[in-house]
Amino acid sequence: MSVETMDAAEVPFERTAVRWFREPQLWCLVLLAIAIYVPRLTTLTIRGEESRRAVIAREMLRTGDWVVPRTQGVPRLSRPPLQNWLIAGTALLTGDVDPWAIRLPGVACTVATMMLVYWYARRRLQPTAAFVAAAAYGSMLQVLEQGRTGETEPVFTFMMAAALLLWHGGLASGWQPVVYWSVGAACAGLATLTKGLQGPLYFFASTWAYLILTGQWRWLLSRGHLSGVATFVVVVGAWQAPFTWMLGLEDSWLMYFSNVAHRFSDRRLSTFLTHLLVYPPSVICGCLAPWSLFYLAFTDRDIRRQVGPRRDMLLFLVISVIVCFPSVWLPPEARPRYFMPLFPCLAVLVGISAELLIETANTGALRLWSVFVRGGSVLMGAAAVGLVGWALVGSGIKTPPLGPTIAYGLLALGLGLGMRRVELRPTPWSLTQGAALMAAFLGITFVGPVMTNQQQRSEDVPAAVAAMQQRLPADARLVSFDHLHHLFLHYYTKPVPLLEWPLTRGEVPPGVEFFSVHVGGTEVPELPFPWEEVASLSMDRNRHAVPERRIVVGRILEGDSTHLTSNPVHPAVIAASPTERRPSLQN
Repeated sequence: MSVETMDAAEVPFERTAVRWFREPQLWCLVLLAIAIYVPRLTTLTIRGEESRRAVIAREMLRTGDWVVPRTQGVPRLSRPPLQNWLIAGTALLTGDVDPWAIRLPGVACTVATMMLVYWYARRRLQPTAAFVAAAAYGSMLQVLEQGRTGETEPVFTFMMAAALLLWHGGLASGWQPVVYWSVGAACAGLATLTKGLQGPLYFFASTWAYLILTGQWRWLLSRGHLSGVATFVVVVGAWQAPFTWMLGLEDSWLMYFSNVAHRFSDRRLSTFLTHLLVYPPSVICGCLAPWSLFYLAFTDRDIRRQVGPRRDMLLFLVISVIVCFPSVWLPPEARPRYFMPLFPCLAVLVGISAELLIETANTGALRLWSVFVRGGSVLMGAAAVGLVGWALVGSGIKTPPLGPTIAYGLLALGLGLGMRRVELRPTPWSLTQGAALMAAFLGITFVGPVMTNQQQRSEDVPAAVAAMQQRLPADARLVSFDHLHHLFLHYYTKPVPLLEWPLTRGEVPPGVEFFSVHVGGTEVPELPFPWEEVASLSMDRNRHAVPERRIVVGRILEGDSTHLTSNPVHPAVIAASPTERRPSLQN
């Protein structure tokens, strides 16, 4: 019998026809997700890598070149362009590359990922466990931080989760091999167009390892598998082919490997060993908190014995996590958020654990659930009292505002009292209540005091750029010597032509009066002509007494003497030809 004609008895999961989209748990989940991720979406200024994605999207709209990501007319070889396309497409609807356009794709992908987790969990779990799994994903600390931003992670996580979960969910539900292989590979291709080589690595390594370890290696010889590989090539090639035609093989290589090289820039043995020790607990106890508590259920022998028909789902998820983890564990400068694409798999493990707690209900299950409920209640009450007390007696710029903090305290206290009333025996209703209350608490905590604190500490770059523009003549044409920081380019909005760093006055084109340069700390650029400073703008995310990164805007003066500085920056330090496009220039 060929692998294309295997009957349903050989499919690892039994086929199910669940009308999951009609279940109230799903729509309660969607409402919870919207309540967590939509409010205050534009409160914080654009920060981190958001402005880089936005600047590239704006340049795509301005030039009509949707193939090559560029800033200041120069290719940016850091990420393929899918996220830039999403931002630019949203900007066509909103009318501008504003915070809504930058962040809506990420929020939409986060909500979609929660729904995907629910759908996949319902292949083998009851609605309660599926709700717990999806609510856990949406309120993991790392997801709360990244899921509402214009960073790459929420989009990449959705594409990667879709590749893995749709592939295995399709296999579990008895889809035709050509369908689930093609769907999974297409999503892996979109993940590749979002962030690069993690897409094919995670998808193919996970699926191949699963099939080999479960004795289903024959599927790797099927027409379905070949159609998946072909689909992946077509999806990625639709962009890769014209990009390579325009820029060549060397830049295509840099697009995928320049950022990877950065993760190995610190080659000290101490850094490597520290990363190996610190990274796992930072993910488990930090990024996944507080839901990682549920993983302790698998240490109980009685609970493990109840896995039963969920064994294959559990095996696929564990294999995926283990196979993919070395890609972020071994690079010494990988950050915990780099493993966020596997958080949906880890969230489903929370759902499996929740269902096993209900079915087993032994001493270990009762103890674990009571720790979650009582600990959650104490945490909510302590957060309410602590923050309100800080607002009442504290002083300084970081002290939370009294009115909103009291409102938060009342909400948190109410959720804590509700958690206290949750039954300490794990049942479908108590699990649903506890998960919803915990997710709601974590959500309002991040949307409330956490975001307020971030707002209080943030550098007001939009106001600084606006004030700088007021000092320039209305018809001023600003140029830059070397690349500018993408945050400045985002808020300045006007095109800033990129010039090589001048070594002589004669290298400055005629008619150039106002210029800008990117420097660090208290450094002042050394230029071969007299000039005066118009503005110095911090590009830091948070306020510092001495900025770490600055944009200096200056005006060229007539005369022969150079502008004297006490701490000059030699041109060799920050100057480079704009045609080199090395990773070190991608600010």
